[in-house]
Amino acid sequence: MSTGGQSLGKDVSVVIMTTSGALNIPAAAITKFDAKPITGDEKRTGLDGQVRHNVTHEGWQGSFEIDRLSSALDDYWAAAEAAYYAGTALPWGTIQETITNPDLSVSQFTYTQVVLKVTDLGSREGNKTIKQKLDFVASRRIAS
Repeated sequence: MSTGGQSLGKDVSVVIMTTSGALNIPAAAITKFDAKPITGDEKRTGLDGQVRHNVTHEGWQGSFEIDRLSSALDDYWAAAEAAYYAGTALPWGTIQETITNPDLSVSQFTYTQVVLKVTDLGSREGNKTIKQKLDFVASRRIAS
Protein backbone atom coordinates (compact mmCIF):
# COMPACT_ATOMS: atom_id res chain seq x y z
CA MET A 1 0.00 0.00 0.00
CA SER A 2 1.29 3.47 -0.84
CA THR A 3 2.22 5.98 1.81
CA GLY A 4 1.99 9.75 1.70
CA GLY A 5 0.26 9.54 -1.69
CA GLN A 6 3.32 7.97 -3.30
CA SER A 7 3.82 4.52 -4.79
CA LEU A 8 6.24 2.19 -3.04
CA GLY A 9 8.13 -0.75 -4.45
CA LYS A 10 5.85 -3.14 -2.58
CA ASP A 11 2.92 -1.75 -4.63
CA VAL A 12 4.41 -3.48 -7.69
CA SER A 13 4.25 -7.12 -8.71
CA VAL A 14 5.75 -8.79 -11.75
CA VAL A 15 5.27 -12.06 -13.57
CA ILE A 16 8.08 -13.13 -15.89
CA MET A 17 6.87 -15.49 -18.62
CA THR A 18 9.32 -17.66 -20.53
CA THR A 19 8.80 -20.24 -23.24
CA SER A 20 8.29 -22.90 -20.60
CA GLY A 21 5.88 -20.87 -18.44
CA ALA A 22 6.26 -18.45 -15.56
CA LEU A 23 9.74 -18.04 -14.12
CA ASN A 24 8.81 -19.03 -10.60
CA ILE A 25 10.73 -16.46 -8.59
CA PRO A 26 8.88 -15.68 -5.33
CA ALA A 27 7.86 -12.02 -4.89
CA ALA A 28 9.77 -12.00 -1.60
CA ALA A 29 12.97 -12.84 -3.50
CA ILE A 30 12.77 -9.83 -5.85
CA THR A 31 14.41 -6.96 -3.99
CA LYS A 32 14.62 -4.54 -6.90
CA PHE A 33 12.98 -4.14 -10.31
CA ASP A 34 13.86 -1.34 -12.64
CA ALA A 35 12.78 -0.51 -16.17
CA LYS A 36 13.91 2.29 -18.45
CA PRO A 37 12.89 3.27 -21.95
CA ILE A 38 15.52 3.07 -24.67
CA THR A 39 15.36 6.07 -26.97
CA GLY A 40 17.20 7.42 -29.94
CA ASP A 41 17.83 11.16 -30.05
CA GLU A 42 18.50 13.18 -33.15
CA LYS A 43 19.08 16.93 -33.47
CA ARG A 44 18.84 18.53 -36.89
CA THR A 45 19.40 22.14 -37.87
CA GLY A 46 17.66 23.30 -41.01
CA LEU A 47 18.91 25.94 -43.42
CA ASP A 48 16.46 28.25 -41.67
CA GLY A 49 18.63 27.96 -38.54
CA GLN A 50 15.84 26.25 -36.60
CA VAL A 51 16.89 23.30 -34.42
CA ARG A 52 14.52 20.34 -34.58
CA HIS A 53 14.68 17.42 -32.17
CA ASN A 54 13.47 13.90 -32.78
CA VAL A 55 13.11 11.21 -30.13
CA THR A 56 12.42 7.65 -31.25
CA HIS A 57 11.16 4.79 -29.13
CA GLU A 58 13.58 1.85 -29.32
CA GLY A 59 12.36 -0.52 -26.63
CA TRP A 60 12.94 -1.01 -22.93
CA GLN A 61 15.70 -2.30 -20.70
CA GLY A 62 15.75 -3.22 -17.06
CA SER A 63 16.88 -5.54 -14.36
CA PHE A 64 15.84 -7.53 -11.35
CA GLU A 65 17.88 -8.02 -8.18
CA ILE A 66 16.94 -11.31 -6.61
CA ASP A 67 17.76 -13.02 -3.32
CA ARG A 68 18.27 -16.71 -4.04
CA LEU A 69 15.31 -18.33 -2.28
CA SER A 70 15.09 -21.17 -4.81
CA SER A 71 16.91 -22.61 -7.78
CA ALA A 72 14.47 -21.00 -10.27
CA LEU A 73 16.96 -18.60 -11.87
CA ASP A 74 19.79 -21.16 -11.93
CA ASP A 75 17.45 -23.74 -13.50
CA TYR A 76 16.17 -21.26 -16.10
CA TRP A 77 19.68 -20.26 -17.15
CA ALA A 78 20.88 -23.88 -17.31
CA ALA A 79 17.93 -24.72 -19.60
CA ALA A 80 18.57 -21.63 -21.76
CA GLU A 81 22.24 -22.54 -22.09
CA ALA A 82 21.39 -26.14 -22.99
CA ALA A 83 18.89 -24.95 -25.60
CA TYR A 84 21.47 -22.60 -27.09
CA TYR A 85 24.06 -25.36 -27.48
CA ALA A 86 21.41 -27.71 -28.89
CA GLY A 87 20.69 -25.14 -31.59
CA THR A 88 17.17 -24.46 -30.33
CA ALA A 89 15.83 -20.99 -30.92
CA LEU A 90 14.39 -19.49 -27.75
CA PRO A 91 11.24 -17.48 -28.48
CA TRP A 92 10.70 -14.23 -26.65
CA GLY A 93 8.99 -13.98 -23.31
CA THR A 94 6.90 -11.32 -21.62
CA ILE A 95 6.87 -9.47 -18.31
CA GLN A 96 3.56 -8.46 -16.75
CA GLU A 97 3.88 -5.53 -14.31
CA THR A 98 0.99 -4.65 -12.01
CA ILE A 99 1.04 -1.48 -9.90
CA THR A 100 -1.47 -0.58 -7.20
CA ASN A 101 -1.64 3.21 -7.43
CA PRO A 102 -2.00 5.48 -4.38
CA ASP A 103 -5.69 6.02 -5.25
CA LEU A 104 -6.10 2.19 -5.18
CA SER A 105 -6.63 1.98 -8.95
CA VAL A 106 -4.49 -0.60 -10.73
CA SER A 107 -2.13 -0.03 -13.66
CA GLN A 108 -0.88 -2.95 -15.74
CA PHE A 109 1.86 -3.00 -18.33
CA THR A 110 3.09 -5.83 -20.52
CA TYR A 111 6.66 -5.85 -21.79
CA THR A 112 6.72 -7.75 -25.10
CA GLN A 113 9.40 -9.63 -27.00
CA VAL A 114 11.45 -9.88 -23.82
CA VAL A 115 14.95 -11.33 -23.91
CA LEU A 116 16.32 -12.32 -20.49
CA LYS A 117 20.00 -12.35 -19.58
CA VAL A 118 21.35 -13.60 -16.28
CA THR A 119 24.24 -11.30 -15.39
CA ASP A 120 25.09 -12.61 -11.92
CA LEU A 121 24.16 -15.84 -10.17
CA GLY A 122 25.69 -14.46 -6.99
CA SER A 123 28.68 -14.85 -4.74
CA ARG A 124 28.63 -17.79 -2.37
CA GLU A 125 29.95 -16.63 0.99
CA GLY A 126 29.25 -18.26 4.35
CA ASN A 127 26.36 -16.59 6.27
CA LYS A 128 25.68 -14.08 3.46
CA THR A 129 22.66 -13.89 1.17
CA ILE A 130 23.28 -14.99 -2.41
CA LYS A 131 22.25 -12.00 -4.54
CA GLN A 132 21.43 -12.66 -8.19
CA LYS A 133 20.81 -10.31 -11.11
CA LEU A 134 18.62 -10.75 -14.17
CA ASP A 135 18.65 -8.16 -16.96
CA PHE A 136 16.16 -7.82 -19.79
CA VAL A 137 15.48 -5.96 -22.99
CA ALA A 138 12.01 -5.71 -24.51
CA SER A 139 10.55 -4.33 -27.70
CA ARG A 140 7.54 -2.60 -26.16
CA ARG A 141 5.77 -1.75 -22.91
CA ILE A 142 2.05 -1.78 -23.53
CA ALA A 143 -0.57 -0.50 -21.09
CA SER A 144 -3.20 -3.17 -20.48
